[in-house]
Amino acid sequence: MKKYFANEVLFREVAALLKEGRQVTIPVRGQSMRPFLADGRDSVTLASCTPDELTPGVVVLVREDKNGYIVLHRIIARQADRLVLQGDGNAGNAEYAYVKDVLGMAVVFIRKGRSYPASGRVWRMYSSGWRIWMKVKNAVHGVRGGLAYLKRVSCGFRKKIVGYCLLGLLSVSLSLGFIGVSKWVIDAATGTMEGSWGVGIALLAGLVVLQLVCDGIDNWMSVGMQVGVGNRLRHRLFARLLQSRWNAMEQFHTGDVMNRIEKDVSSVVGMLTVSLPSFVVTGMQLLAAFVFFCFLDARLPWVVVGVFPLFLWIGRFYLKRMYRYTSKIRKSDSRIQSIIQESLQLRSVIKALEQNDRYIGKLDRQQKTLQARLMQRTRFSILTRTCVSAAFAVGYLIAFVWGTVHLHQGLITFGTMAAFLQLVGKVQRPILDMARMLPSWVEVFASIDRLRELEALPQEREAAQVLFPTTPDVVVDKIDFGYDKGEALVFRQFSYCFHAGSRVAVMGETGRGKTTLVRLLLAFAVPQSGNIRLCTTDWEVEVSAETRCNFTYVPQGNTLFSGTIRDNLLMGNPEATEEDMVCALHTAVAGFVFDLPSGMDTLVGEQGSGLSEGQAQRIAIARALLRPAFILLFDEATSALDADTELRLLENLKEHCAGKTFIFVTHHTAVAERCDAVLRLDF
Repeated sequence: MKKYFANEVLFREVAALLKEGRQVTIPVRGQSMRPFLADGRDSVTLASCTPDELTPGVVVLVREDKNGYIVLHRIIARQADRLVLQGDGNAGNAEYAYVKDVLGMAVVFIRKGRSYPASGRVWRMYSSGWRIWMKVKNAVHGVRGGLAYLKRVSCGFRKKIVGYCLLGLLSVSLSLGFIGVSKWVIDAATGTMEGSWGVGIALLAGLVVLQLVCDGIDNWMSVGMQVGVGNRLRHRLFARLLQSRWNAMEQFHTGDVMNRIEKDVSSVVGMLTVSLPSFVVTGMQLLAAFVFFCFLDARLPWVVVGVFPLFLWIGRFYLKRMYRYTSKIRKSDSRIQSIIQESLQLRSVIKALEQNDRYIGKLDRQQKTLQARLMQRTRFSILTRTCVSAAFAVGYLIAFVWGTVHLHQGLITFGTMAAFLQLVGKVQRPILDMARMLPSWVEVFASIDRLRELEALPQEREAAQVLFPTTPDVVVDKIDFGYDKGEALVFRQFSYCFHAGSRVAVMGETGRGKTTLVRLLLAFAVPQSGNIRLCTTDWEVEVSAETRCNFTYVPQGNTLFSGTIRDNLLMGNPEATEEDMVCALHTAVAGFVFDLPSGMDTLVGEQGSGLSEGQAQRIAIARALLRPAFILLFDEATSALDADTELRLLENLKEHCAGKTFIFVTHHTAVAERCDAVLRLDF
């Protein structure tokens, strides 16, 4: 329940009265304290409280810290000075506040005109029941949310999953049919019923062949669905992470994100494509086998179930993976992880150069390679397992024929017992399998929560690019900007104009906002007030993700990606010609590239390993020069260059990039001396 006051006067007056030691009765507003308290009908009496009294179960009037609303909620947990709050009627909707923001605690609840003290038996009983009910309600809420997520993720694969379940049911039917035919053959062989046991043996052989075919199709469909659903879910997460706002992932460690993308995705995929179908098929197998068992004997199946604990330790069979195939798969999988991790580490560069789609496509290509290798291994696995299964089936068939012959000769009786021996496994094995699935269900719902946190990251608005045909002025108009509420502003009423074609050095001590200004220009961050505009005589547009195409950005440090130098250059402009790249390298004083054994096709490692810091910086500058943009942002981009190289670079930029605007964030006075203006951020 949120209690909105018309203004802050009432809040201050209530606080003042409570501070004086007086009690204050206020009406209940909203429905979040139902079922005990209702909007407009009931009220609560508040009293002041000490921090030690703020324990779980206490109802408080408090200002929550997300939106600043005043709420009457129950404390459900306390973490030092931070309170976790929830209305009695709000399942899964927790809010947070600090102890210092508590106005008072409820000491009396007035329901339908009758008073119930907070320390009284009625309220304590209600509170105890509420805690139990809310745990159940929150669990149901979590399960429903998890199932809804699984439903969304399975979109496009639901028919395959249903088909996989139906195939499993067909396999169960064949196995039970095998038992039924076995019984018939044995009974025919012993003379207890009429019929040709030779025909029965032929039917059994046919059922075995069909079972082997089902097993092969089952494995093929299982691997295909796992790879397909996994690729779809990783694509979905990767795209959302790259397209999220630049600081949206600060709450997550990159290693944690990678773990979620790999481990949690695998857990969810395993649930959808293996555990869920297996649960359905295993349940149907258990039901069908038990009914069949009861049909043969009304008491024995109950005995079998009763001694189930004796069979908890049933061995597991695994097919040994082939080293050659597995080695290739691991290399592909490592490459996928490298692309994701590297892209997340350098996502600012990707976003500034607007290469989101290119890197998403790069991931897709690697995933297709992985899928091809997995399916190649699967074909081999299916063949191997089919041969093994065929060997077992033939051995069983031989033993069965041998037993049938002995039965025909009168050496063995009670053919029905053969069915019993087979049905024991058909009843016990499903129970074992279903018991093993329970921990995986818990793990999956935890994984779903972790993945939903990533998908909930705020996204940048998608719209068409706004590209200026000529170099615009960059007008910063009275902006206020701070990273966190309550902290000092980085900029306060700051204004400046970067004129078209100018060269401006932005200087100042560390922490004065130089890099922050670059982020604001690229629309990675948005000012709290004021605006930044791109202006020409005919056009004026406020900076946003759509105007990012007018900028090119060279961040501080080594920002090269693993691959060839050519690959790195093409990030600036995928359509660049050989001549364009040669020209950009010469302008960036990176002619050393042509002295390397493979020239622009030289491979570099992660973050440009194999090159010096200065060499990597010059290649990054060449990459930026290839980008068809009129405004170049250099954030300490020459910090690793010696004085002579830096001077030659500045002269080349002046000669080859006339008409473009250069904004140099720098500490080097040599750079500032060659600029048209110096912007000092020393306020």
